[in-house]
Amino acid sequence: MFDQASILLLASGLSSRFGVEDKLMADLNGRPVLSYPARVLGSEPGIRRFAIVGACQEARKALLEAHGFRVVTNPVPEKGQGRSLAIGMEHIRDTTNSDKVLILLGDMPFVTDALVTCLAATLARDASAVMSEANGVLSPPAMFRRSAFDRLASLEGDRGARSVFDQLPEARVVATDAVMLTDIDDRNDLQRAEERMHG
Repeated sequence: MFDQASILLLASGLSSRFGVEDKLMADLNGRPVLSYPARVLGSEPGIRRFAIVGACQEARKALLEAHGFRVVTNPVPEKGQGRSLAIGMEHIRDTTNSDKVLILLGDMPFVTDALVTCLAATLARDASAVMSEANGVLSPPAMFRRSAFDRLASLEGDRGARSVFDQLPEARVVATDAVMLTDIDDRNDLQRAEERMHG
């Protein structure tokens, strides 16, 4: 299911709601938040791993490289997630023969291998793209076929993968628990995530 696949992990956000500390490097149960999505499909052989970080986010870069990612710099993280996604997709489109991409976010620590394997299985059943869904809300992780790479590479601002997904025929969703799609935006989110891990 992951033959000729790439992972694109978006990790160039500015953590503006978290305060002065870098939220992706904040401690969550003894590990940085970013280390959790970085380990998704860690034992899957042959999958290409790419991550997007900002120019001055050296701690994030070092962590991701230690997990086997090729890190691509986003010089304009203030321009939003859409631009970050576009930079990554342009790189994957132009430097690999990958026929599908798994999009992950650096602030989502509860995503599991089981969920992304389900996404891949759904994509394999003639879907053009697959997104995760909880309580009616669509979210990454998501998978897209190469036919969508040009559209993903043209995104700007805060227009993310959902805006491309909505334009595609044969797009599918995989329902999951809302906790699995939790993201960390502020310190209250981090505290709740810590409580879930110990609950």
